[in-house]
Amino acid sequence: MSALEAIYQEFGADVAPFMHRLRDEVQDTKPYKGLRIAHDIPLTRTTLIKVDSLLKGGADLLVSNFSFCTPDAYALKVLEENNIPYKPVHEISGEFDVLMDCGAELLENCTAKLGAVELTRTGAVAYQNAHTPYPVISVDDTRLKQLETCLGTGEGVHRAIVNLAGRDLTDAKVVIFGFGKVGRGIAHYFKTITDDITIAEMDEKRLKVATDRDLKVVSADRADEVEALARSADVIITATGLKDIISRSYDTSAFLNGPLLANAGAEDEFGYDFKDSDILGAKVPVNFTENEPTLMKFLDPIFYAHTVALNDLLEGRAPGFHALNRVTDNAVMADWCRFHNRTEEELEAIFGP
Repeated sequence: MSALEAIYQEFGADVAPFMHRLRDEVQDTKPYKGLRIAHDIPLTRTTLIKVDSLLKGGADLLVSNFSFCTPDAYALKVLEENNIPYKPVHEISGEFDVLMDCGAELLENCTAKLGAVELTRTGAVAYQNAHTPYPVISVDDTRLKQLETCLGTGEGVHRAIVNLAGRDLTDAKVVIFGFGKVGRGIAHYFKTITDDITIAEMDEKRLKVATDRDLKVVSADRADEVEALARSADVIITATGLKDIISRSYDTSAFLNGPLLANAGAEDEFGYDFKDSDILGAKVPVNFTENEPTLMKFLDPIFYAHTVALNDLLEGRAPGFHALNRVTDNAVMADWCRFHNRTEEELEAIFGP
């Protein structure tokens, strides 16, 4: 059995039902036959199941890795053994049929005949502002993306910090910067071990949501209060999506007197006043210190959506920015809940407005 086929055994249909279904759908019909695709998302062991689905669908694939994290050594080895071309993203340029992107890293040096599919909020904004002459399908502008960003990333960040802490974090004093999708997920999982969680956030509506969930809050623009809070914290986690936000906004000495510092964003949110050694995982998104940064059951629907978004492009979307079609979004959410014995109402209560 090849390493690519073995990935389906490792992540069975009970864990990755969407990707097993996709494999069965594409390996006979070859819907992506002849499509030259540049594929740039974090390259982990789990990513191999997505790479294989595109190959089984007939794609001519160039694989890369989201530059803010290190590509998994095993995944690179499997690509090499199977003669699947790989390049660091900064070495990729030129025209492709499709750009399958994360953080809009392919946008600067590449262009697309059919269009692009973007995975993240940061990348979606970049593509939207670029006014590309080709269509862009955003997977982030969906309900189902919260399965990854809220539940999946929240679980992975919590798991990584607990594993890296070297001490018991039960009843720890936790401060989370940002209460968007990722921040809400982190708070949801940390509530399993502590009731002392404070949210630092600028947006008044998000602060109200946090208060309604019995979390402490502080307005992030009140620097004196934030710095006092940081001095007494056990764990500080950034999840704002804003590069250098801590260095730009606060007296950084308040953060360097003992608390565990962890970045959960795609950017370096602690910033230039902090050394790599000050931050768990050397500033990379902390869940990427784990062999499985996000559990497959949360990635499975996102990998599926990011791949079947190709169908939207093949159907001939007009140039400009589009969310993944609503029918697919709703169907994936409903199926995920059924597969994992959850209800959509339960998930919406976690995700929030």
